[in-house]
Amino acid sequence: MSRQQIRFFREVLLAADVVASAAAFLLSLSVREGLSSARHAPGLFGDFARGLSLGSVGPLQPYALLMLGMVPAWILVFHWNETNDFRCRYREIAGRYARAVGLGVVCLIGISFVAKLEFLSRSFVVLFAVTQLIALVSGRVALMELISVLRRKHVDGHRVLIVGCSERAIEFAQSLRGQIPWNLKVEGYVAMPGEPVNAKAIPVVGELGVLHELLDSRPVDEVVFVVDAGQASEQLTDALLACDERGVDVLMTLPPAFPSNGRMEISSLSGFDYPLLGLRRTPAGGARLAVKRVFDFFFSLVALLVAAPVMLAIVIAIRVESPGPILFRQVRVGRSGRKFTMLKFRSMCIDAEAKLEALKKNNEMDGPVFKMRRDPRITRVGGFIRRTSLDELPQFINILLGDMSIVGPRPPLPAEVAKYKPWHRRRLSVKPGLTGLWQVSGRNEIGFEEWMKLDLRYIDQWSLWLDLKIIARTVPAVLGRSGM
Repeated sequence: MSRQQIRFFREVLLAADVVASAAAFLLSLSVREGLSSARHAPGLFGDFARGLSLGSVGPLQPYALLMLGMVPAWILVFHWNETNDFRCRYREIAGRYARAVGLGVVCLIGISFVAKLEFLSRSFVVLFAVTQLIALVSGRVALMELISVLRRKHVDGHRVLIVGCSERAIEFAQSLRGQIPWNLKVEGYVAMPGEPVNAKAIPVVGELGVLHELLDSRPVDEVVFVVDAGQASEQLTDALLACDERGVDVLMTLPPAFPSNGRMEISSLSGFDYPLLGLRRTPAGGARLAVKRVFDFFFSLVALLVAAPVMLAIVIAIRVESPGPILFRQVRVGRSGRKFTMLKFRSMCIDAEAKLEALKKNNEMDGPVFKMRRDPRITRVGGFIRRTSLDELPQFINILLGDMSIVGPRPPLPAEVAKYKPWHRRRLSVKPGLTGLWQVSGRNEIGFEEWMKLDLRYIDQWSLWLDLKIIARTVPAVLGRSGM
């Protein structure tokens, strides 16, 4: 499938999901009203309907307006959960749909509270969630199976010519042959000057110097250049020009030495007339990151208001037990190496930093991090607020200020960062967090290297849904004192 077809097909799938959701909404409304009307019917069905004690849904116009208002929310939740990725197995896509439906129901309930939609019943919301999930999954299966049948009957498809006869070119061609839902045909290989021809490169239709003749003599929709940097640069320029003059699409692979785990993007810079190739290893998506920041702000604001009585009690307890400041301020390293002052309730004696050197021989954590289960510097109040993680409540202020996030890698000390290996430093590419995969996966029971890998896994797999799952797992981890 060509890139244009992929984009188009993704848009079709997204539109189909929205249509299926709207159909599920109307069907749920019809079923809900039918159950309400069936209360007066005789027989077992009437008895069943009367047992549900369901009243009439009322006028239909407010529901129609609500459905139209939900369309943007559905588009967002489907986009965030990547439900239009047609390469997924049915089991995986069902899981993505379940997450999308869950978020959609949260949006629906949120809209009902904000707009004070008193007509919206809980029974309808539950019925709609179940109906929507069934409609989405069954609709996707039916659509993909129908396209699979049409694909087998499709005579002509997207024709591709591959420049290069190396092992990488063979692997690329093999990956194309399994593409769905449109047929994609590899017309053949074009040999580079002086390049050894792999025996599996069948057929070789010519060399790079005659590419323009090949394009004029046969139908070709796209030319893929699987070549190394510097190979026959002058002829390569002529070949690219030949494709451009004939309106043939071009796709170029990057050299093998180029990092392959990042997200590629083509950028442009105002005042600079050449395209730029970008490589990102950090979470992308301005809208999703903006939602994460808004969520961080309001979540931390609500948390501070709710926890205010507890924080006041901690302030009094710390002041009564020992002299010194209430808050412990420490310089930590944030996103991209930016330094900020992290806040915690003081849980140690006032000369804790001076005593650290003498205790380093008792470090229970490998790597540059110091952890000691029975640290003698911890006060009695400090021991309690540490075990319950209440000492970290002031970090919600750091989150409000934008130095931290609710979920992310824990902010390290500058001295720890100085001892990092190069691959450790990638954990600094995002904002540090109050909780993360490390906190819900065992904390002190996990070695330093595994801790770093968990942080990098979070960065590579980041999504809003993952943040919500980590937050949900943090509560039992704290209550169960996991890894404490």
